[in-house]
Amino acid sequence: MRLTRTILTAFVLLGSVLPIGAIKRALIIGIGDYPTESGWTSITGDKDIAIVQETLLTNGFLQDDIVSLANSRATHNAIVNAIETLIETSQKGDVVYIHFSGHGQQITDANGDEPTGYDEAWIPYDAHKEYRKGFYEGNKHLVDDELNKLLHRLRTKVGQQGKIIVIADACHSGGGSRDEEEDNIRGTGNAFILPQASPFKTQNAAEEWVYISACKSYQFNQQCKELKLGSLSYAIYQNRDKYSQKSASAFVKLLSDSIAELVKYSQTPQLDCPANLLNEIILP
Repeated sequence: MRLTRTILTAFVLLGSVLPIGAIKRALIIGIGDYPTESGWTSITGDKDIAIVQETLLTNGFLQDDIVSLANSRATHNAIVNAIETLIETSQKGDVVYIHFSGHGQQITDANGDEPTGYDEAWIPYDAHKEYRKGFYEGNKHLVDDELNKLLHRLRTKVGQQGKIIVIADACHSGGGSRDEEEDNIRGTGNAFILPQASPFKTQNAAEEWVYISACKSYQFNQQCKELKLGSLSYAIYQNRDKYSQKSASAFVKLLSDSIAELVKYSQTPQLDCPANLLNEIILP
């Protein structure tokens, strides 16, 4: 299933409040200084961490409940382990916020659940850009299918009153390229091609959250070149005081307007969610 449907937000009803005793927990992942041998260009994903932290603190998160992974600390295993810790420690009614700023890439759909033939993946610090048999075969890509399973387990822990918010300031576009702007793009037009995919289609469990992506699947996610920050991260920061006031659809409209003023090329944040969540507050 698409990352653009697997990784973002469970919201509360307009006017509702956090259950008594509930805790707001967060994991912020920011990668900018990818190893040269990985094939990925340097970006400014690590610079987003500070504004994401400030956004969360503005919205009632406590510093002690915010974990950050930057650059070499944000390996595939470290990210998965951090999410596993969130699963272990979270309780019914908790709010869990996961933010990823870094490269994104499409990857060959290995289990046949994508009509396009590609899954979408976050690129941890130790993931490489190209397939090389016997050297790097995609095992460090954090693919949407793997993330989906983790989020379903997290949903079970926080229950239906709990909230799961996942932000991906990354690119998953599969076509075209702007070589002259490559160092300003969080992703690549080249998919990670596996030599063989499964001929059997599998069915993933239905999603129970809303996902807001940095751009449409056919667009590139651009950085704010002068600010050296992610366009989605900075747009959220600009509208941080609206998080507890706006519905999912209204908040994404604010983000879209902000991003249009920040980047050179057309880029529209994507909102995918069940109809019953469209008018719910994004963050209690």
